[in-house]
Amino acid sequence: MRGKSASSREPSRSVALSPTVQAWELGLRLRERRDELGMTAVAAARASGITQAYVSGVEAGRVKLPADRLAQLIKIYEIEAADAAELEELRVAAMRRAWWHQYSQLFPAEFLRFLGYEAGADHVRTYHSELVDGLLQTEEYARAVIRGGNTYVRLTEMDRRIAVRMARQERLKADRSMRLTAVVSEGALRQQVGGPAVMRAQLEYLAGLVTERPEQIEIRVVPFTAGAHPALGGPFEILSFPSPRLPELVWQEVLTSSDIIDQSTRVADYVVTFAETQERALGSGDSLDLIRRIAKEMA
Repeated sequence: MRGKSASSREPSRSVALSPTVQAWELGLRLRERRDELGMTAVAAARASGITQAYVSGVEAGRVKLPADRLAQLIKIYEIEAADAAELEELRVAAMRRAWWHQYSQLFPAEFLRFLGYEAGADHVRTYHSELVDGLLQTEEYARAVIRGGNTYVRLTEMDRRIAVRMARQERLKADRSMRLTAVVSEGALRQQVGGPAVMRAQLEYLAGLVTERPEQIEIRVVPFTAGAHPALGGPFEILSFPSPRLPELVWQEVLTSSDIIDQSTRVADYVVTFAETQERALGSGDSLDLIRRIAKEMA
């Protein structure tokens, strides 16, 4: 009797914008089916005539899967036709070349992978204590951040880095727009990145976003009066995805390192930290009032 794959229980709802996310879901679904059969990665590799490293790479979404290899795994895993068709759709989508690949010489592989995850997310929760999040930055603010905060960046790279930051923001404007919940400290709003004029324009831009798109974009400010709170210590971003089988991820970038966090217990800690910090923040209306007030102070 032919077995059912885990994917048959619920239709795929992947966002078609990100080959990275498509490859990730394809790998997860193949691994789920292999686990259902009680088959090890070693056994799957032996049955298909490939290496265990290749099987593991596919399941992690890091290795592209040709059509003949997928057909071979579908046969070995006894995947039904409807599910096999969905997997082939994911495979084809995963093979597409995304916009961020043209910047592969500019950024490390981990950051490029993050761009792929972010492009496929449907909800981003972000916390910053010193800067406005990159998804919300004006071009002038972004230029000041990149120029002043990264001494290793060559001037010839500046425009390309800014182009990447602006391209990331297209997900806020696309047909399948992501939702964004940003918690930011009052200090980030008062730090005069680029000078008062640039900062005032940045704050006015934030006020405009939450006024025009309150159902999509929420910005909550943690005032100085809130004192110590759980998120003190560093920025982070929580990515959620439309497919119910894709777990949440965390992106954390600090001065000398960056990391995609996918361990469920660590991700859960960040989710709780974000929720508790959001509770300490001002409400949406009061946050908007504070943003506007600080903008007026920028002479």
